[in-house]
Amino acid sequence: MERLVQANSFPWMSAGFSDATITGEAVLSLDLLNRGVGPAHEESLRVTVDGRPVTSLPELISASLGPEHAAEAKQNLHSVNNRVRTRFIPGSQQQFVFRAPRISENAELYDLLVKQQHRWDVELCYCSVFQECWRVPGKWQEPEKIRECHRDESREFMP
Repeated sequence: MERLVQANSFPWMSAGFSDATITGEAVLSLDLLNRGVGPAHEESLRVTVDGRPVTSLPELISASLGPEHAAEAKQNLHSVNNRVRTRFIPGSQQQFVFRAPRISENAELYDLLVKQQHRWDVELCYCSVFQECWRVPGKWQEPEKIRECHRDESREFMP
């Protein structure tokens, strides 16, 4: 019975950047997806640009576009941010970390930013309700079972 309960509570997380919605709208986002049947407690989220950690959306923009475009992009991106320190994601559900729509006033900078996605990566660590933990080492990679998650506030991404 224990194994059956555990199997029915198994989370399976992935993370990645996208620049479109299912309906075809141009929206740049970072999303966490739980493809498992059980809830996942995301305990650590790290984002890098060219392998260097960034801790916020403004840092991601600056590292991606450089100072010549960063200030204007930060002002005109009109992002919606999920600033929760850690996230609890039910089975077969997803949560966004940030979303930024392409609109007429930010179209040029949005397009420049979207072209930088190949330089971005995301790593997350999460645990099940039974405190079994997994680390996802990069965007759209498979989770690796680990002993526990370690949160390093100086490197955590908070949009």
